[in-house]
Amino acid sequence: MSSLLEFSTEVASHTKLLSLDDNAASKSPENGDIQVPEPVIIAPIFSSLAGTIVAAHAEDVTKGPKPQMFPDYGLLGHRVDSSERLPDVNSLILHLRQPGKRQEPHALMPTREFSRLPFACGKAGSPLAGLVFHYDEFSAFSSAQACEAAYLSSNIPVRVLVSPTNFEAMKNIYTKLPGLGKAAGRLTVEPLYLPQNDLTISIMKTLMGVNNKKEQPLYIEVVMKILRDMALANQGREGFDYPTFRRRLDQEDFMNGQQIPLNMRLDVLESFFAPGVLKGQKKPQAKVRNPWKFDKGKLTIIDLSGPFVGPDDACALYTICISLFLKDRHEAGRILALDEAHKFLRATSAEAVGLTDTLLSIEPTISPNLLDLCNVTIIHRFTSPAWFKAIKAHIAGAVTDDCKEGAGGADLFRQIVCLTTGEALLFCPTALLDICTLKPQRALEDSLLELLHEAKDDNVFNPIDHEAVQLGPSWARIRVRQRLTADGGRSIIIK
Repeated sequence: MSSLLEFSTEVASHTKLLSLDDNAASKSPENGDIQVPEPVIIAPIFSSLAGTIVAAHAEDVTKGPKPQMFPDYGLLGHRVDSSERLPDVNSLILHLRQPGKRQEPHALMPTREFSRLPFACGKAGSPLAGLVFHYDEFSAFSSAQACEAAYLSSNIPVRVLVSPTNFEAMKNIYTKLPGLGKAAGRLTVEPLYLPQNDLTISIMKTLMGVNNKKEQPLYIEVVMKILRDMALANQGREGFDYPTFRRRLDQEDFMNGQQIPLNMRLDVLESFFAPGVLKGQKKPQAKVRNPWKFDKGKLTIIDLSGPFVGPDDACALYTICISLFLKDRHEAGRILALDEAHKFLRATSAEAVGLTDTLLSIEPTISPNLLDLCNVTIIHRFTSPAWFKAIKAHIAGAVTDDCKEGAGGADLFRQIVCLTTGEALLFCPTALLDICTLKPQRALEDSLLELLHEAKDDNVFNPIDHEAVQLGPSWARIRVRQRLTADGGRSIIIK
């Protein structure tokens, strides 16, 4: 009898941990605090009406102060699926939740802008530290293009790290951006120097072009032997002694076919070392600030455009920059953006594959594997059928449309082509945009205006009687809000 009683008691304790409603907010069994429902945690975007419903349910669970269901957010735009829908009902909010160990860059473009801005269309209690990779084929100083993210300096501090061999030219380009005006004072341009204290065997392998590709340079075997011997001698201690590495390379008897490409590789590598690191170089007169310190609410752009840095070299350096960027991520959330990624993320390059693998491991060219990992896809107008074919198989809403229409996604492509300036199609299966009634289960995806009339005329609308619904394998047509910073991407029309 005692065994049966013990079992019943155990079952009762287990029952407290079970819930038939995954969407409902509940109290933590440890401290009684409100636990945020899983759909809310994974929702990168929610509508203002859905947010009201979620907050109402959380408030109904507890008698205490209203819980912070959305601690960080910002206005993205509003839905324009139907001309009858009102903007204030369908405004879309970008959710900036920062879950424990994993930082997910839900939507890079708008997040970069409001990750710090103190304005009325959002709340950023924990600003992120932003990093943008930009690379452009450099043909002449007059034709070089700056990263458009630099225009965010009209409201937030922006720092641009460039190749030391092209520093003066890039500084001249960024400090004279058209339309930036007095805000140019918030933008600083500095040479990118790799920190000697953070060099490791893994980083050196990346810098020397060591990869799993079958066709390796002839000098790689010797480089690997030296790195292996140094790793054995180092025995796990931090840091890497580059002068010793270079001295051991100079002691090797390379053939002419090996020495020339090796010297070219070393020249590019050493151009990113601060003056005074290598023997015989003039030491810098003053100590410069640590360029690898990423502060909250500030944006760093790494632009490696230059005549001596190719796409493969840029990918190798970007791979190292990612590891340095994530080093102190416990101090502030991180957000990473790739600008003009198709210019350096090439499928045929071993360095590009390595950078892609690094991005895959942290959480997007462009690689279909990266598209598959994106939980938010915002598509603006384009007219290329080839582009549509490349992305169609990797977006849930596009696949569903293909099966439903039976016309190879022609209807979806037509909608993309017909988008006007500022409009876009939003694909986000976990977005909380619509609501439905709990009793009966009546979907209101096309009846949001009806709810307003009920609330206005009859005062019968009760948020507790409704729940937020995920967008699922569909899409929403949206209009992005007005820009708050200077516009560096405006089309230039020749008069």
